[in-house]
Amino acid sequence: MIHVQKITLLLKQNVGGPAVPQIEVGEHVDRGQLIGKPEGLGAYLHASVSGNVTAITETAIEIAPDAEQPKDFVPIPETDDNLEAIKLAGIVGAGGAGFPTHVKLGTPIKGGHLLINAAECEPVLNHNISRIQTDVEKIIRGIEYVKEIVQAKDVQIAVKRKHVNTVALLEEAIRGHDDISLELLKNRYPEGEERAIIRESNLKTLLKTTDLPSAANAVVSNVETIYRIAQAIEDRQPVITKDITVAGRLQGDNEITAVHKDVPVGISVGAMLDLYPEMADYGELIMGGPFTGRRTDRDAPVTKTTGGIIATIPFPQMKGEKVGLLACACGATPVRMQEMADSMGVDVVGMQWCKNAVVNEKTGTAKCINPGICPGQAEKVLNLKKMGAHTLLIGNCTDCTNTVMGIAPKLNMPVYHTTDFARRATGNRIMRHMLPENDQ
Repeated sequence: MIHVQKITLLLKQNVGGPAVPQIEVGEHVDRGQLIGKPEGLGAYLHASVSGNVTAITETAIEIAPDAEQPKDFVPIPETDDNLEAIKLAGIVGAGGAGFPTHVKLGTPIKGGHLLINAAECEPVLNHNISRIQTDVEKIIRGIEYVKEIVQAKDVQIAVKRKHVNTVALLEEAIRGHDDISLELLKNRYPEGEERAIIRESNLKTLLKTTDLPSAANAVVSNVETIYRIAQAIEDRQPVITKDITVAGRLQGDNEITAVHKDVPVGISVGAMLDLYPEMADYGELIMGGPFTGRRTDRDAPVTKTTGGIIATIPFPQMKGEKVGLLACACGATPVRMQEMADSMGVDVVGMQWCKNAVVNEKTGTAKCINPGICPGQAEKVLNLKKMGAHTLLIGNCTDCTNTVMGIAPKLNMPVYHTTDFARRATGNRIMRHMLPENDQ
């Protein structure tokens, strides 16, 4: 286990309300001990380490870990109800907003479809694929538990076909499971968006932006969530650890993309980066993936939904450059793009949403009409040109970016993508033109 000086467990790591502390400052807690309960919609919170509670604030519980940490943990209570075990373990969606899993699975879809998201949608991140490679049998058992809970008739595991070894491993693991099949996805973003998975599955259904998967009589669940479910049911283990991809550029222009399994929830970003003291100077730290991650700092704690920590290359300095923002419902928000533009020192002269974006005026967020399938962006690029933009900063999906590159060079408009700085730091090809292998 990684030795750390402090663990910070946020009381709210999920959709719904925060957990209410069940312990007091000065109390010694054991690894796996229940330390927070929600009032209403929410998730149980457990100590990820053994140690002394040093502070309880409105937002977090802080623990000073013992020098020696046990491998064992306080198990969740025994129950004959697997859905109750999921609740008691504090499981939330590990790959998204963190919706409490016991609530998500609490409404049966009798005769419906269970879809498993193994797409590893965001570039750079690789922890879900790594978990499949080391624990595929447990994941398959977790799938069967969930299938029984929601009363689905069949299961499809959605995985990108580029992960050849993982596909072969899954094919072997599901042999004899006539109710489970694989759905091989293209290597494009955002194939892991749940409506895209439903569209690409044998359901062949494109849901409305306002629809939940239940509209297709389906449930979609992330690979790591399924693994944590199996842990809760078989091992009585609460959610006290998280799988994380740590990535960035090392000194000497070498890159690191490393998967760390089962790090304690509440460990700081800085503690994870300290594992790589040769990390080069960076432009920003991202918690999450290059597309939808948010800027973070070394003191921020890992939560039940954290998938990645990425140190990007330094931002280019383009003081005075007039830039137009082209936002995509599948990528960085306009606020996030403005944050990046400020770091580049540019003047933002206008913003346009992708033609596929349906914008919620109250929240400023958007959903894509057809995730990953682009209607063309020429009109939007021309609009930004008229607004005075000399350069574009875009956050578009693979297909949309491809269409931007069909018009921007003709207008002599250089293009930067919001993922460029994370991709360059990790040796990944930057997004511009769609290459043939993206559709393989």
